[in-house]
Amino acid sequence: LMRSRLTDVQVAIHLSRTVYRRIQMNLFWALIFNTVGIPLAAGVFYPIAGFGLPPMFAGLAMALSSVSVVGSSLLLKLY
Repeated sequence: LMRSRLTDVQVAIHLSRTVYRRIQMNLFWALIFNTVGIPLAAGVFYPIAGFGLPPMFAGLAMALSSVSVVGSSLLLKLY
């Protein structure tokens, strides 16, 4: 919005909507991941299914989750 063209306002509005959709998408996937991953890592399913997630893999999954959110956000640079 540093220029005096009216089309820049339209671009700024479109960019803000794109950023908002990206935030919603990141929150959605984080919610799904944590809803499944935390009980699995805590061993809730071990008595039922007989398997659990070793701490090493749980840490790797959390790191990959963070990398995916950062990577998804970095895609906004292509706007």
